[in-house]
Amino acid sequence: PEALPDGLCRPCHQGHTTTGDNTPDPSQIAAVKAHMANLRDLLKPV
Repeated sequence: PEALPDGLCRPCHQGHTTTGDNTPDPSQIAAVKAHMANLRDLLKPV
């Protein structure tokens, strides 16, 4: 199947697309940032 700009094929993209307000909660944003910072620390050379 043809990939769309977000990397998903058309059926997957339609399955993941919502029409409602999909704004993340500020606590979710903070949790993702903390998780990404932890992953960066784990990937640093020893």
